[in-house]
Parts: sequence; C-alpha cells; structure tokens
Amino acid sequence: MDLRRISARHLRHLLAPWFAAGWTPADVLHALDHLPDGRPWTFAGRVRHVPGWIGHRLAAWRDADGRPVISKSQRLAAAAAAERARQAARRRESEERYARSLGGPRRWAPQMPRAEALAPAPAVPAEPSPPTAAWRAARAALAARLAARP
Repeated sequence: MDLRRISARHLRHLLAPWFAAGWTPADVLHALDHLPDGRPWTFAGRVRHVPGWIGHRLAAWRDADGRPVISKSQRLAAAAAAERARQAARRRESEERYARSLGGPRRWAPQMPRAEALAPAPAVPAEPSPPTAAWRAARAALAARLAARP
C-alpha cells in the first residue's frame, strides 16, 4: 500500500491518536500490516479509499473505549524492562547469598578513575633509549661464546 496517495497533513490527522499514545512510525506500519495477535492482514487488493483503509486496519488496534492499545515497540520495551528488573533481583539475591556465605559483602578490586581510564596513552619518546649495561654485558658474553666455537 502506498501511503503517498494522501497528503502528509491528512495522514498526520489520521494517525494523531496513535502518535499521542506514544506509537512510532514503525509501530503504525506494523499495525497496518498485522493484526494485534501478530497474524498478517490478508491481501486487500487495490485500495480505493486510503483513509478508510487506514481507519479499518487501525481499528483492530483500539481498545473498547476507542483508545489505541499498547504498540509493538511499547510491549517490547516493557518486556525488556521487566527482564532487566528480574536480572537485577537475581543479582541482588546472588550478592546476598554470597555475603551470607562469607559473612560480609563481596569486595571487588579497586578500579581506576574514569578520567584516568579514558586518558590518552603517554607519549613515546622520539629517540629509542640506548641499551642498558646488562644488555651490553649479555651481548659481549654471547659474542665471546660464538667466537670460541670451532
């Protein structure tokens, strides 16, 4: 279906209740293509009256009082928030169980301050440092061993 057959102003007027209810454009497109239970709408053929078609398709997404129901993205966001809450509760329960087993709260290793962690790496000197005395002594011993070989 091509929604460009009606003006943007008319489309905005038709969709105002859904946008006021927090729906996104993607939610509206999903509702135009799917029933609230997730089944796709059957093929409609050529649409003669676009505003009527939009009203018919979106009528399935209204509650008994005529207000838009919760959209797909709102349902997904609520499910994600509920899952995060369950994870936080499990994490707290695990921490409490761990604290009871050790007789105190878990102690984590100290972390470096955020500013220090995000600071750029120190500059590398332009000239390489000269070899140390220990390196020179090891190199001389190796050269002497190699010279003593037949």
